[in-house]
Amino acid sequence: MMKSLPIIQALLVSCCLLSTSNEIRARTILTEGLESYDFAVRIQAIAAASMVGSNDAMVAHIQDFLKDKNVKVRLAAVRALADLRAPQRKAGLQNVLIEDTAPEVSFAAAKALAALEDPEGTTVLMDVYDRKRKTRSNLLEQKKRSFFDEFHSPQSTLLFLMSQGIGYVPVPGAGDGYSAISELLKDPELSDRAQVLFLLTRTKNQESLALLDRALRDGDWSVRAAATQIIAQTAWTEFRDSLIPLFEDKNYRVRLRAAGAYLHLSLVGTP
Repeated sequence: MMKSLPIIQALLVSCCLLSTSNEIRARTILTEGLESYDFAVRIQAIAAASMVGSNDAMVAHIQDFLKDKNVKVRLAAVRALADLRAPQRKAGLQNVLIEDTAPEVSFAAAKALAALEDPEGTTVLMDVYDRKRKTRSNLLEQKKRSFFDEFHSPQSTLLFLMSQGIGYVPVPGAGDGYSAISELLKDPELSDRAQVLFLLTRTKNQESLALLDRALRDGDWSVRAAATQIIAQTAWTEFRDSLIPLFEDKNYRVRLRAAGAYLHLSLVGTP
């Protein structure tokens, strides 16, 4: 047994050295990507860096990209910071709201801050909903980017709902509705105001009630559809009768969701 100890120790040292070597290699790859002149490479590197952990050095490195010349890179940095759980990320996102001239970037920062229950982010989202603030640059209007482009399945939608804290309420005997909400989130005509509605109504309170009541009568079909979907997903039975007028909505996506939401709510409390 004593003779085998040196061999075991040598193997452990070898494994540690190999592990350290692989870590160095991985960090080198990330660093090269972050320093690339190709903005597409920088975007992918930023996304990968957000998986490393919220240490001070990594957060600071990602925050540097909030001032990148490329709008898409700045957007990637905002989203990466939103994924990290470091407390110092909030200051960088707040600076974006003040300093960034691209509506897309400040909008992304506002959504990230609102998810952190930061009042500045929530205020900006309300301005967006009330049409007081732009969310897209004029030059990019023909190439609209949806915040929900990444959602291609009910499973990914569920992860989004969980991460954003949207109060999903299961209803016995009824379907989860993830497929319906996934299709809505992927719709290229879904407006930014509809996206904002999902973020502002995560909690059942008087503000959410008033906002959903307005949304059901909004001139934007996607806002009406989003409202019906939220009402169904959160089992907000107070709105059941308010869905009936939407049975005659001019947009079939609203009509169908209103009908589905109404039937969904009819099962609440049914054995």
